[in-house]
Amino acid sequence: MAADFDHVLTRAEQRRLEAALHMFSGKATPNESAAPAPSAYEEHVWLAQQQVPAAVLKHVVACRLTGEPDLARLVGAVRDVVRARPDLNARFRFGEDGELHKRFAGEEGRIVSLIRAETPEQTVAAILDRQGAGWDSDGEPPFEALVISCPQEAVLALVLHRILELAHPAAELLFALGRAYAGEPIPSAPSSVARAPGTPLLAAGEASAMLPGWMCRSENATGPDIVDFGNLRAQQSERTLAGRCGVTIGLELLNGLAPDASDQAVLAYLAALFARYLSALSGKREVDLLVPSGPAAQIGDPPSSVTGGETVLLTADGQAPVEAIVRAIQDRLGRTATAPTRRAGRAERPILFVNWLDDPADGLQMPGVSIERLPLPTLETRPDLAFAVGRGKQGGIAIELVTGQGLSPRIGPVLLERFLAWLKEGEGALPGVSPAVAAYKLQGRTIAAEAPAADAVIALILAEFRAALNAPELGPDDDFFDHGGHSLIATRIIGRLLSQHGIELHFNDLFSYPSAAALALKARRTGDAVTETSRAAPIEEAPSAPLSLAQASLWKAYAAFGFNEIFNLPFALDFLEPVDEALYGRAFTDVLERHSGLRSLFRREGERIVQQVVPAAELPHYKWFWTSAESVGVDRRDEALHHFDLASELPFRLRFLIDPATGRQVLSFLFHHIVLDEWSVNLMMDEIAYCYRMRAAGGMPVWSDAPAPFHEFARPQAAAGVDQAHLGYWTDMLRGAPQPQPILRRQDRAEPAREEASAAGGWVEFKLDREATEGLYALAKKSSASLFNVVYAGIAASLRQLGSLPELVVGTSASGRSDAAFFDTVGYFTTVVAHRIRFDETMSLGGLVGVVRNMINESLPSSEIPIDLVEEALGMTPGRDHLFEIFIQIHAKNKLNGELALPDGRSIAFRQVDPERHESMLGLHFEVMEEADLAGERLIRVLMSYRSEHYGPREVEKITTTTSAVFALMGRTGGAQVTLAELGAHLLEG
Repeated sequence: MAADFDHVLTRAEQRRLEAALHMFSGKATPNESAAPAPSAYEEHVWLAQQQVPAAVLKHVVACRLTGEPDLARLVGAVRDVVRARPDLNARFRFGEDGELHKRFAGEEGRIVSLIRAETPEQTVAAILDRQGAGWDSDGEPPFEALVISCPQEAVLALVLHRILELAHPAAELLFALGRAYAGEPIPSAPSSVARAPGTPLLAAGEASAMLPGWMCRSENATGPDIVDFGNLRAQQSERTLAGRCGVTIGLELLNGLAPDASDQAVLAYLAALFARYLSALSGKREVDLLVPSGPAAQIGDPPSSVTGGETVLLTADGQAPVEAIVRAIQDRLGRTATAPTRRAGRAERPILFVNWLDDPADGLQMPGVSIERLPLPTLETRPDLAFAVGRGKQGGIAIELVTGQGLSPRIGPVLLERFLAWLKEGEGALPGVSPAVAAYKLQGRTIAAEAPAADAVIALILAEFRAALNAPELGPDDDFFDHGGHSLIATRIIGRLLSQHGIELHFNDLFSYPSAAALALKARRTGDAVTETSRAAPIEEAPSAPLSLAQASLWKAYAAFGFNEIFNLPFALDFLEPVDEALYGRAFTDVLERHSGLRSLFRREGERIVQQVVPAAELPHYKWFWTSAESVGVDRRDEALHHFDLASELPFRLRFLIDPATGRQVLSFLFHHIVLDEWSVNLMMDEIAYCYRMRAAGGMPVWSDAPAPFHEFARPQAAAGVDQAHLGYWTDMLRGAPQPQPILRRQDRAEPAREEASAAGGWVEFKLDREATEGLYALAKKSSASLFNVVYAGIAASLRQLGSLPELVVGTSASGRSDAAFFDTVGYFTTVVAHRIRFDETMSLGGLVGVVRNMINESLPSSEIPIDLVEEALGMTPGRDHLFEIFIQIHAKNKLNGELALPDGRSIAFRQVDPERHESMLGLHFEVMEEADLAGERLIRVLMSYRSEHYGPREVEKITTTTSAVFALMGRTGGAQVTLAELGAHLLEG
């Protein structure tokens, strides 16, 4: 039997084994000690946790440590405090005798963790991860300390289960830690107060109905001076964060407060002001305040909805003088605790929780170390509004606002920013009205919603603009397109506004009103935000799913071309500086583990094709990565023509090569289209860069969210089938459209017979000069259109001129991401759609831009319907008949041109290498590349691929020459006014 074991137990493992054996025998281990019976409070909190195991009943106190903290010494201090206060390492078990038993454990369990983080986001994510972890009361301690090492500071976080709240307040633990760090005697724990728990506080969302609807379940912008601590999502499924924001103000803003006012006076005065503000904001005359009954400061969060707390209920008249509210609050502060009474009519009033913020530096003192409280979002269930006040730096007043799960995690910054503006402008000013809204009112425009709601919509839109464009400096009157906005980003913003905030906008609205302030006037509130796609059950280890509609469409074409290389995506990256190839492979593995849709096999089951995820643990069984040392003699062009066996081979290949001309590393980055679209490419490149930086620093990526798996999109879409109303939109538009044919008949040989049809082709490139480029951007802005709309119209006008066409059907791609829950998912969502353009000779080039803009934007709600289903509905034969000869798409600032940031501040730049193309499914395929050079100057390149059987060298040159000339004309002053009838003459003059 001994031969079956190949592992010798370590000392720690031996201790755990002995503890387990003693546990089964009913005896205490040598490291355990007796403990008093649990208090009534501990029994109450323990029972609450057992009743709802998934509930988060841990709160967090975190401090920034700057200067020269000795982290090893701090870790030792934590251990010393735990030994001195065994409650921190207690275990609770419900015995067979029907009683709850408490024991003090020895060294078992995780008491302190030393963590390395490279960014503030990683720090917060690590803390939230521990807060959200479940609590096994019999096997884990109710306390954990995280000592986090960051580049410029350290962070100490105490994660405390609420079962410790009564006997071990956070302030006392910090004081004990400071003594232990200094090598001084650790004060003993205070005697446990045997009291019954207080009346539970309001649960999250209970107060939501009392607040304006626009505050509920929405996300909002962060003001310029507001620190938003809630801009992260919880990783735990079905859990949301309570938002937190904070600001420090000067005493000059509080005219009625004496400079030497006591803490109690400061708390009462600001609470009174915020109560008046909340009254005006909600339209309710009375506001309920829950104020602390005692003078004890609160370092961590106030008591949870389960544990209750010592608070006093006060109803304030929001229209009474501030002094009267202050007197009422001060009269209640310090009284004996009374349970909040749920009087009749209370549900009609907003309720505000008030508490004082203490400075952790008052307790935790470490020589040579500056200590600052680090406010965090929390996973604990919180009431809708909690208002906290404390002393700030340099004599200021610190204010924090915590918004519960019933409200947006980022509504707080909007409320706090408007509160400060209300203080500055005087109480006579309507709270929440921004200068932008006031300006529109003065211009005689009508705002249907109440002013605070209108202002909130501006803030919501601005927040989405800032996040999508990575432009925190963007103001409410700034143009979306001037800061890098384009159609794909617009899709994301409009989808998020509807799904996250219940704000409905059309694409034409965004293009016509491209600032947040102007766009808010076109917003329509739909009520509650649209619920994201629900997940019926967790994905199993190796799930399979049918193809999505877009994937099924692509598979048909893939089969029609004999499963050849037509759908290979042969990206290539030229690294301008040396890159660590093994590290890059590790970074891409991190992305693979995050996005299960990438690691899918495609197999036939009966009459259907299914996609099956390869578990991350099985990735080493598949060969998909080669270093340059393994690739000697391999030609990149041959690699791009690799034939994927999707039933047994992962749908991607990464191979590093050495360019013989430059000696630089080039990455052949080959994907099969069925798992990747352009939106996904940008997501993937951002994540690879992040993972590479983390791995280069010796760490690992820490994600603040978990993208929905692609299979959770494919399953319900395949089950729901085709939306007949959306299909009807396309058939109505395209019925009777002209059959596709070459724009120019090839002159050097006869057209081949259909059975000789071939996908063989070639490609050419032409660039626009700077004048034409800037002119097209200016025309887009003037036309309230995207650059894609402009170049689409220019190409259509060129082809109409060359072929004397009365109308033209043009194919293009649409994102296919109709569900905002999948905006961060890597997969193949893109659909091909077709638009029918009817030309009018009296139409100007600028007018054609508007026609194209409206046509594309109005079709987007129906764009999930793949083109092959439209062709079938029109009676066409799949694989033989097609709707269009021309395909136009834009690659808007794709991230295949970028850099890898390194921990030491250096970076490794890389540039995309354009692939050579020898096949084309389409007659003419225009790809417009919207780029920037190394100096940041905007560039427009056009790649045109073509089928050789349709177009020869002469025709290709004529098409590129005409298209270039039309672009140049449209970019010149007055060019957009040229009509289609006049176009030929202007081209001859040019």
